[in-house]
Amino acid sequence: MKFLLQPARWALWPLLLMAAGPAHAIDQLTFTVGQVRTSRALLGGGRVVARLDGAGLAVQAHAASVQVRTAGVAPLHNVMLSCADLQIGATLACVGGRFAALTGALGPLQGTLTARYDPQTGAAQLHADHVVVAGGHIALSGTLQSGHWHVTASVTRIELAQATRLAQPWLALPPGDTLTGRVTGHLLAANQPAPQVQFALSSRDLNFSNGAGTVVSQHVAASMRASLALTGGGLVAALRLTGSSGQALAGPVYLDFGAHPAQLQLNAVRRNTGVLQVSHLELHERGVIDAQASAVLTSGVHPGIQSARVRLIRLTFPGAYTSFLQMSLASSALGSLHSSGWASGTVALRAGHIERIDATLHRLDFSDPAARLSVTNADGAIHWTLASGVAVAHSHLSWRRVGLYGLTGGAAHLTFLTWNHNFALLGGNVRLPIFNGAIIVHTLVGRNLATPHAQLDFNADLTPISMPVLSRAFGWPVMNGQLYGHIPLVQYRHHVLKFHGALVAHVFGGVITGTHIELDDPLGQWPEMFANVTARGLDLGMVTHTFAFGSMTGRIDADINGLKLFDWSPVAFDARIYTMPGDRSPHRISQKAVTRIAAFGGGGGEVAAALESGVLQFFKTFHYRQLAIGCRLHNEVCHMSGVRPSDDGGYYLVEGSWLPRLDIIGNVRRVNWPQMLSQIRQGIHNGGVKVN
Repeated sequence: MKFLLQPARWALWPLLLMAAGPAHAIDQLTFTVGQVRTSRALLGGGRVVARLDGAGLAVQAHAASVQVRTAGVAPLHNVMLSCADLQIGATLACVGGRFAALTGALGPLQGTLTARYDPQTGAAQLHADHVVVAGGHIALSGTLQSGHWHVTASVTRIELAQATRLAQPWLALPPGDTLTGRVTGHLLAANQPAPQVQFALSSRDLNFSNGAGTVVSQHVAASMRASLALTGGGLVAALRLTGSSGQALAGPVYLDFGAHPAQLQLNAVRRNTGVLQVSHLELHERGVIDAQASAVLTSGVHPGIQSARVRLIRLTFPGAYTSFLQMSLASSALGSLHSSGWASGTVALRAGHIERIDATLHRLDFSDPAARLSVTNADGAIHWTLASGVAVAHSHLSWRRVGLYGLTGGAAHLTFLTWNHNFALLGGNVRLPIFNGAIIVHTLVGRNLATPHAQLDFNADLTPISMPVLSRAFGWPVMNGQLYGHIPLVQYRHHVLKFHGALVAHVFGGVITGTHIELDDPLGQWPEMFANVTARGLDLGMVTHTFAFGSMTGRIDADINGLKLFDWSPVAFDARIYTMPGDRSPHRISQKAVTRIAAFGGGGGEVAAALESGVLQFFKTFHYRQLAIGCRLHNEVCHMSGVRPSDDGGYYLVEGSWLPRLDIIGNVRRVNWPQMLSQIRQGIHNGGVKVN
């Protein structure tokens, strides 16, 4: 301060003489300076004009250029500083001052200025107003006395895009990041009783995007209040953030502040050791989450969480699903769930890892519009720990109703243990209702769950489930009978669910058995299924009545080997349906069924014509000795076969008996499978089938 004031005192002597002399002697003084060079600045083309009139002493200083010797600070051009009334007495004061300059980045800079200095006490005051910067205005006031300083500033509608460009010499956004919007607020800074800064900022249209596009905000109305104070123990910080409109995306987290206004409060201390201690953090997002937390963090080259504890007061659905889960699950079968209910609990972290979770579920409902998953009124308590061998309370879960891929079940209650990536069902013989039957689970153990090496072991019995109920649930033609069986072991390894044992369905007066069943990626978007299926003693009368195929009597067996379903549609198999060996029941077939079977071999049109002319038109049903239809599906082509080869190079689909004898002979060996399915469906609907 003394360095700056000493030259000023010498410069004031001519002004004092002018003020003390006769008014008619001197009324204006002009000083011209070619260049002034100091260690901190360079001034060129300077001029000072002082005028004395009846209103007082007016001073105007002008410089062609001013360059501050600080890296990154651009020079000022056409700099002007004026005082309408320069008061010289016990104190020095500039009243009615103005300043103006041209800058490269800031553009034209101007404003009003009032300053006062007391040489006796060293007290200085400064106030600048209407300063145009970055498309907005700044007002600044400051005092300095005895080493104590105090500064207040207010900003009005500062354009952030311009402000970030101006701040680049000192503070720059990462490459590719953009920030726009206007900010209004105020700031207070002082060094007594301790160095401190307080500020409050708000914006009605805040937009941000990082270079990777993983963090984005659009039209956010937000406010921030913060304080920083430097004490002997470190830096003490308090922060409050609010968002009242607009949207933001941060990785998989989506925030809609218009629907769910949010508020974050934080109190923390950064110790001189570099440790950041968060004594209190509180998050409230209306209709989504209420939570509190405390933590100890490390900064520096390897920042991380030493320890933390999060208390989840309330996690409310569907807001929590939309905000925190839907983006992560978008590409899975859980990407469009409807949800309701809420959850609470605590989470403990140590060394950057979740150490323990204790959660309570309150009447949670989840449902998928595609009917792949539904849970109604789920309640329970879940206790999980990261470390194996650490005591953990039993978890329990119950629901009123549940559904999965068309299967629906009633109320159930589970008790289990869960730790690390493992799960074990407790109690044994847990009954899970399915339709009017149930699965009795004896063993359910999971290891390395939610990892690429997930494993599952499952053992259960399936009590009888009504096939009519099951048929209607899956949109099948209604079939009579029951589905039940013993499942010795089901294993999940390498994304494959494998059944050891057989599933048995008693339908159509016979038995259908599925063996070697495997599901590849069953929870993925394109599941695949592999199986072998056998049918024994099915009543053709019941089968043909169910599928509106035309009337047939007798019993049949079937073998479907190498069955492969992709997205639940068949893409490969080797199938054969044939008359049950030793069947002594009546074998009769109607005209409608004759045309249906003939169509499989490509002779549907000829057979239909024959049935409509000659003596055959008088018979509604015919006797047959045996039938057989074979199809080996490969690359969307069905390779056909029958009972035995015929003399003309075809194959018998139905071998007739008695008079009038009717044989159905196929003459097409290769059939387009998708076209065949389409034409069969259309033919059953319209009353005719033609296979090319």
